[in-house]
Amino acid sequence: MLSSTAAPFTALGAYLGEEAVVASPKLAHLILNTSNYDAMKPWYLSVLDAKVGVEIPGPSGCFLRIDETHHRIGMFRVASADSSEALANPGSPDPATKSRLNHFSFEYPSLEELLETHARLAEAGIHPGECMNHGPTVSMYYHDPDNNMVELFYDNKYTEEQIVEWYGGGPSYVMGATPFDPAEMLKALRDGTPAAELSAWAPPHKR
Repeated sequence: MLSSTAAPFTALGAYLGEEAVVASPKLAHLILNTSNYDAMKPWYLSVLDAKVGVEIPGPSGCFLRIDETHHRIGMFRVASADSSEALANPGSPDPATKSRLNHFSFEYPSLEELLETHARLAEAGIHPGECMNHGPTVSMYYHDPDNNMVELFYDNKYTEEQIVEWYGGGPSYVMGATPFDPAEMLKALRDGTPAAELSAWAPPHKR
């Protein structure tokens, strides 16, 4: 049952044909099992610009801090862990075994901060597998040392009506992301092009 504090989204409710609500719980943290701890820990410290909250003796695990809370991500050393490819499109016919987790993501408060993170990581030799403008989000996808897919993104802050319209476009909208070059986008941003213009997305039939 949803909390009584859940708030209605009227346009979304109309779209779904019923009153829609958003539950009060929110995703708080993610803990990864890894047999590659010595590579995973520094990778996440670098990518997320994180700090170690505490490390369990061994070391056999750690909790990492990236904001005011005690931890957002942690990892536990295990003897053996799955390292199957993570990212896959819905209904993918690829017979290769996939990880149970497709991807997880971290949101940046501004487009500039996201793109500056790309520049910082590129200098450290860490590069995204792909960079896609989905419409609601501008996203960069990185493989961690265990082959998990990590999304770093900026939210375009769509209104409720824009979200309803985007979902209403069906698969051609939802799966209709366009690639972008973070270095070129950062240069354009620093040259004065507004973030809203750089992150604008058009549906497939309008491109």
